Amino acid sequence: MKYLHFIITIISFTLASGCKKFVELDPPDDRLTESTVYATNETATSVLNGLYIRIAETNNVLTSYATTYMGFASDELKNHYLNAVSPYTQLYQNNVNIDTEIYWGTTYTLIYNCNVAIEGIENSTKLNSQLKLQLVGEAKFMRALCYYYLVNTYGRVPLVIKSDYRSYLMAKRAEVSDIYAQMIADLQDAQGKLSKNYLNGDALTPYSPGNAERVRPTYWAATALLARIYLYDKQWAQAEAAASILIDNTSMFSLVAPSSVFLKNTQESIFQLQAVIQNNYALFDARTFVLTNSIGTSSSPASISPQLEQAFEANDQRKANWIGTANISGVNYLFSYKYKANTPVLAASKPEYLTLLRLAEQYLIRAEARANLNNVDGAQADINRIRNRSGLGNTPANNQPALLDAVMKERQVELFCEQGHRWFDLKRTGRVNDVMTVVTPTKGGEWQPYKQLMPIPAYEIGIDKNLDQNPGY
Repeated sequence: MKYLHFIITIISFTLASGCKKFVELDPPDDRLTESTVYATNETATSVLNGLYIRIAETNNVLTSYATTYMGFASDELKNHYLNAVSPYTQLYQNNVNIDTEIYWGTTYTLIYNCNVAIEGIENSTKLNSQLKLQLVGEAKFMRALCYYYLVNTYGRVPLVIKSDYRSYLMAKRAEVSDIYAQMIADLQDAQGKLSKNYLNGDALTPYSPGNAERVRPTYWAATALLARIYLYDKQWAQAEAAASILIDNTSMFSLVAPSSVFLKNTQESIFQLQAVIQNNYALFDARTFVLTNSIGTSSSPASISPQLEQAFEANDQRKANWIGTANISGVNYLFSYKYKANTPVLAASKPEYLTLLRLAEQYLIRAEARANLNNVDGAQADINRIRNRSGLGNTPANNQPALLDAVMKERQVELFCEQGHRWFDLKRTGRVNDVMTVVTPTKGGEWQPYKQLMPIPAYEIGIDKNLDQNPGY
């Protein structure tokens, strides 16, 4: 594939970047090669540190691509960037063509780097034994996270868990059930390897109490993602049990006020991406969504959709804290304001980290799982915990269908503009056709059921003759 990079590129990039957010270590004097990357604890750790830095510094599926692209595809965002060939416009009108790259290539690059790291670390005989477990666990967690986005965007995709680049060039699309089984296996293995403490840049030393940076994958992060995967796979009892592990750990995790959710290292955060660009100004979400004096450019393309605006109840503190208003040329626009630091000055005064996993989602996972298990009281309690935190009263839902509707409503207003949750929720619950049949015409497009899966990029099919296109494209 045109996007494949050898891990040595990542290492060279990391050591040359000068960024010591993760790596508080001096680089070696000689140029690293693949044969020496896994020879010392320091350089092996740099593999994963470099991966996180690269993710944080680039616009990709784990930062803003999933949020922006899937927000346009669903009913969260209104597109103002009127460029017919732009991915924004194609996604907004639910009319993506086969020549448009969403995030297939960049995500497989991350998977390839994880595969290389897993094999190199496992085969090394020179690393600290505990460090080997931690780093392999981190790589397997990240691989599962990447496949979560791929399978929920494209459906059946190649399942590649080896570093041999030739396997990428001849890979067939795996069944969705097999991809979920691999994600579950990776995360279960990661649970047994990852620390239950948040670790420093050396991936060995825990932070002192109260000073943890929640930016390395932990046992808790693997468990949180596993709860999500179980929910998507309709394994209700397992999803409930996994989410309960996080919710019950009140010494490490608790819900915080809506105004504080997306700040760095809050008690609600389970796993965040650390900002690494100068002045802590690295959150693409703030730069993309916060409107000031212009709209309709590629850098300020979106406002909140009418559907999302109307989903909030009166006095919902989430709307008060997470939706902003801008008057541009005499017109009022609403925008996603979860991340507010769209300037270096704001970022320095009130640092924000991109939150990929947080406790509120775990409550909603458990509520949905309990509803499907006909545990009415338990589902109500979890829904109410989220609603009460937002200044709302208890849910009136008191039976399974009503509770499932209530969970979806809470997920819509709790998790909007966060890594594509709304788009994936509509698809996995079978509601996408009902919603998009109404919404897509208002966006200038025409809805067809096949459009819930994105097309495989034509370039990739041209290279890999074992790939076939999704139906309808």
